[in-house]
Amino acid sequence: MKLGLVSLIVAGSILSINSANLFAQEEASQNKLKIVMQGLLKDSQSLNEGIFYENFSKIEQAAKNIADHPNPGQPTMKKVIGYLGKEMPVFKSLDIKVHNTAVFIVKAARDKNMPLIVASYHELIDGCQSCHSQFKARVSKILSE
Repeated sequence: MKLGLVSLIVAGSILSINSANLFAQEEASQNKLKIVMQGLLKDSQSLNEGIFYENFSKIEQAAKNIADHPNPGQPTMKKVIGYLGKEMPVFKSLDIKVHNTAVFIVKAARDKNMPLIVASYHELIDGCQSCHSQFKARVSKILSE
């Protein structure tokens, strides 16, 4: 009798763990863009800190992370593209602006050119804010459905 109860408890635990893992995987796939954006926020904060402390290696690494951020994945992007339709070129142009500006900051950090870094930082943040003000609420809503 005790062995049957133990087997039942073990089986139940395995099912619970598997269910939790499946739920976490499903949730992660649905929130992949959110995860990418959270990473970009951390890298932007690191970039900001690097600027304040004039830490060129930190600036370079943070800007490189921003430029090379992970892709949110094809399923997520298909949903975004389908929703934005004709607005997609604007969305993409803002992503390209942020990417190119981050690449520029990497080069400026290697040259230890703080005035250029700061000017480019403002351009990068403007690109982020422009995208957020135009698309964040709507894209978040469509991805949460």
